[in-house]
Amino acid sequence: MKISTVTLALILKASTATNSIVAATAIAKGSDATDRAGAFESVEEEIKRHLRKKGKKGTKINKEKVQESIDKLGFNIYGDSSIFDPSSSIEVDDNCQYTATVRLQLADADVPFPPVMPGPNGPGSCIFEGTDCNGQSCLNEVRNVYSLSEKFEEVTGFNHVGVDWSPCGHPPLEWFGKPHWNLHIFRVTPEERLNARCPGGMLNPFICDFPPFEQPTPEGRAFFVWGKDTNDAVANVPDTFMAATDTAVPGEAVHSWNHNLSVPVAEWFEPQLIMGLYDGGIRFWEPMFPYEFVSGNAPNSYVRTDIEYVSQTIQELPSEYSLSYDPSDGFTTLMMKGHAKGCEIENE
Repeated sequence: MKISTVTLALILKASTATNSIVAATAIAKGSDATDRAGAFESVEEEIKRHLRKKGKKGTKINKEKVQESIDKLGFNIYGDSSIFDPSSSIEVDDNCQYTATVRLQLADADVPFPPVMPGPNGPGSCIFEGTDCNGQSCLNEVRNVYSLSEKFEEVTGFNHVGVDWSPCGHPPLEWFGKPHWNLHIFRVTPEERLNARCPGGMLNPFICDFPPFEQPTPEGRAFFVWGKDTNDAVANVPDTFMAATDTAVPGEAVHSWNHNLSVPVAEWFEPQLIMGLYDGGIRFWEPMFPYEFVSGNAPNSYVRTDIEYVSQTIQELPSEYSLSYDPSDGFTTLMMKGHAKGCEIENE
């Protein structure tokens, strides 16, 4: 099949350097109707898609909150979720089982790509001092807050979605070093996230320093305090998950996932489930997936069922989820199922 200019082509070449990233380069999106029509059934469908984008819904954030985020964390977590035309729904059946959905237009989102991806010849545009991604370093995530409804939070415990874009990817680079989406679904408010930081204890502008180095403040030390059961296993995560101490990101948490499911970055295509640990609790639940999973002309879908958690005390954590991409409208739908928070079935 011929690749049109609306397609993001990731040209991947393996590198032998430790922690190096697979070389990749992005083909710019076409700007005229003729180019774009290749990704749709007709020009008429293209027009309809743009009409659907009008009247976008999202989370409106005031300038004071944005400035507070920059002052405390060094970056803006709020962004502008309206660019994704987001929507969500929540239903609970008679057996206390919920079905929650979040729908986002990710395929055509106006997000930056590094002009030159890292490879054997150097870091390309992915350097701390770079300004190639909207005037900022391409290593910096583009963050956006999408607030969920009160009912959604009452049932699932989730307050908002961090619709976060990683232009260069992030560590471990041999697994996740390419452009991808991070749907951080937080169990705390954006304002609470601003206190998860490491003043005086940063490894680099994006990662907190980690043990054996000491964090000088309580909020910094909280990244490395995890709730464990009597068997010394981290509670409320799957038993296959392992926390990586060098993934403590301000405004987020330490990341934990099944390392055995990670594949070389050139082969990574399906979503990976990540969970965030902070101050003895679970900060977020995150499907993470590469750009190509939710773009292009072919539909994609992924389903994971029977998710179990060690010594589970947070009953509303999802027991299954699916992620699907529909190329006809460019929307990605996340569906989660689980036991509704505080819900009990009455005995007849």
